[in-house]
This record gives sequence, C-alpha cells and structure tokens, in this order.
Amino acid sequence: MFQLLKRLTAALCVGCLLLTGCNASEEEQTVTEEKIEISENSVYLAPEDPTAYMKTAYDEVSDALSASDEEAEAEALAKLFVADFFTLSNKTSDTDIGGLNYIPSDAYEDMEVYARFYFYNNYSSIVAEYGEEQLPTVEDVTVSDVQATQITYGDTTYDGYEVSVTITYGDTQAQDLKTSAVLSIAKMEDYDHDTLTAINNGELEEVPLPKTLMRVIALA
Repeated sequence: MFQLLKRLTAALCVGCLLLTGCNASEEEQTVTEEKIEISENSVYLAPEDPTAYMKTAYDEVSDALSASDEEAEAEALAKLFVADFFTLSNKTSDTDIGGLNYIPSDAYEDMEVYARFYFYNNYSSIVAEYGEEQLPTVEDVTVSDVQATQITYGDTTYDGYEVSVTITYGDTQAQDLKTSAVLSIAKMEDYDHDTLTAINNGELEEVPLPKTLMRVIALA
C-alpha cells in the first residue's frame, strides 16, 4: 500500500478568531483577488487555483526540467507537493485534495479517500466555526537536506531522493500544523491520472507513452 497513506499524521486544531468590522459610515469596498496564472510545462500538471508560492515552486520545477537537473527537480517537486497538500485556503471543500497529481497515478484514489477522512475532515469545521480566513496557507517550503538514494515502490526499486523540508505558514489561528517533513521521491515512468483512467477504461484508440518524471512516494 502506498507508504504516504501510513505516514501522514498532521492534524489541525483551531483557536479563536478575532472579529473586526467597519463603521457604518465607511464605504464598502469590494476586493477582487488577482488570479495567479502558471505557464505549464509538458511534464507536470499545474496545481489548480494556485497560491503565489505554488507558482514559485512550479516555476522551479520547470527551471529544473530545462536544466536537466534531477536533484533540483526533486527538491522543487517536494516544495510543490507540500505547498499544495498542506494549503487549505485555496480549497473549495474537504473533497478538494491538493497534491494528488504528484503521487503515483495508481495511488490517486486511495490517497484522495485517506486525505479526505484523516486530514481534510477538519476543513468544514474550521470554516463553519471560525471562517475561511483561518484555513492555513503554506507560504514557504525550505529544503534543509537532500540525499540521492534508492526508493522502493511496489515491487520495483527506483533511483530517487530523500528530501527534508521545513514548512512556513501565513498568519492563522490553526495550531499543530506540520512544520517539517521528509519526502521520498522516485524517478519513474507514469501517466497523469486522467490519462491512466482513460487507458484502463479502453477510451483511447492509441495508448500514449508514459512520462518520465518524479513522484512523491512517501511523506514522514
């Protein structure tokens, strides 16, 4: 079974939200957040509704691909996965799980269920009791160590990296957020999840070649 599902133990615990308001005489102002656009590369899918930091991390992935630098690619992917998975502020509900496009596609559904019931289950209670503004946002992921190693997934051993990171969040009343992690990242051939689903359902007249890319295998 996908090792990532066994090792995620992060939990959210929310404190009090200080409510502020405007005087009646003050004019109402509508603030429209500018949508962040990402230039997508040909290997990795871009995150949906990305934060500014997710764009930064994704751009680092693209730069590493252009430089053919596998270690930098693994570091950047670790940052991107952590930012997408642990950021809740850009998610629409507890079924809107981040980071799934960066794990092996055959583990997609299992991880989706696990994350919903054992991590994102806090989403609705935070919004209902404290408001959406208390949902955490990852603002920076710093790589503290990276080591080349062999990574086993299923019955196969791949070249890969162990990447250690520290995680910084924006202002939030949420407590006990995960602030450090070690990710096992393997280089393998894989399809995007939607492509794999179409292949398995016999929906494609011609089966494309898989991509050669990095996948997050485990998180501790």
